[in-house]
Amino acid sequence: MLRIEKEKRLNQQAVISLVNHAIYQFGNSMSLIFLNIYLWRLTNSLFINAVFNLVALLAQAITTFSIGKFAKRKGKLLAYRLGIFITALFYLFILLAQEEIVTFYIGFAIMKGISQALYWLGYFTIVHEVSTDQNRLRVLGLNTIVMNGTNLSGPAIAGFIIGLYSGFQGYMIVFGAAFVMFAIAAIGSMKLKKEENHHTSYYMKYLPLILKREPVFKKSMVGWFILGFPHGILSFIPSILLYEIFLKEQTVANLNILFLSLSIISSYFISRFAQSEGTVKYLLLSAAGFTLSSVFLLADLSALTVILFMSIYSIFKPLQGNAYEAFYYNMIGQLPLKSNFRTEAVVLRETIINLGRGFGIIIFLTFVNGIEAESIPFVLFAIAVVQWLIPYLVVNKHSFITKNSSGRYNHNLR
Repeated sequence: MLRIEKEKRLNQQAVISLVNHAIYQFGNSMSLIFLNIYLWRLTNSLFINAVFNLVALLAQAITTFSIGKFAKRKGKLLAYRLGIFITALFYLFILLAQEEIVTFYIGFAIMKGISQALYWLGYFTIVHEVSTDQNRLRVLGLNTIVMNGTNLSGPAIAGFIIGLYSGFQGYMIVFGAAFVMFAIAAIGSMKLKKEENHHTSYYMKYLPLILKREPVFKKSMVGWFILGFPHGILSFIPSILLYEIFLKEQTVANLNILFLSLSIISSYFISRFAQSEGTVKYLLLSAAGFTLSSVFLLADLSALTVILFMSIYSIFKPLQGNAYEAFYYNMIGQLPLKSNFRTEAVVLRETIINLGRGFGIIIFLTFVNGIEAESIPFVLFAIAVVQWLIPYLVVNKHSFITKNSSGRYNHNLR
């Protein structure tokens, strides 16, 4: 079980990208959960928290689509480095503004969205470049382990620090530590080598034709939109709910350790044993898991049901995300323009999934008036049920996907 096949081993650039991502994500995880709680404590307004996350997601989607041509012509690595730099500035400005962040929260949300767009567009393209069809599931699995590992340790340390101080002093120390992490990540990004790219033409103008000729690719766009629905809501609601129940940041951090430990275990098994031909099965299983987790909330919105919901969701989220990402990345190589459409495909993925996340928050704001609203479980259940559409979007009557001996997906049009 411990032996890694030669074709699944990672090259040096893949290792560097994962290590640097771990540093970046550690800083992000220290601050992101508590940024939402910080806003909640300052305002006690679910609306402000929701709007902050909604504006950030919309800014991220718009920026991603707008900078696609720039990223392809000037290099994805430049966008990646700019994303880290602007994220560092974001937390520096929070340190300067402190409680005045409430006055300028829309501006902070826009800055957050722009920095995230630059970073993730660069990073996801780099992941594709440093991996192969044979080891991509393993790279994605290890990437999820890195993210969950840092997301586990970051909030735990941040919660401990915040608990040592009264008022908001602990929050400022955590945001300052995050700023240092992003500075280190900016230095680490210099070790990544710029890929020699002789294809700098931007092919987004061919998107309508590709969507017309490739039914599976068109439906995969819808899949990313649906997949994003729960992400937007669950980026801030669970932490606020748990804080309102326990009124201790450290408790929220400790429960976060539980949820992410489950995701790490799930991600490990995915990275070791998942096979490309199991995509539909994994997506069906994920939809079933999401639906089951939301059923507990329908019975009662309490500490126990929220913990059960997040525990089950944490197990199945990596399975859905990694299966769909691997399917999408492999499909890129089967498009008419093949790898020349790689940047455009990543731009579309990031734009659409963030629009989906934003749409999820809009749905939430439409039907939920406050943190104690009885409609919260029903909204989450409805969004979980919609996830059952994603497996259908992967394989349908117009096309099918098989796997050849090299591990590639073959996209065959009937």
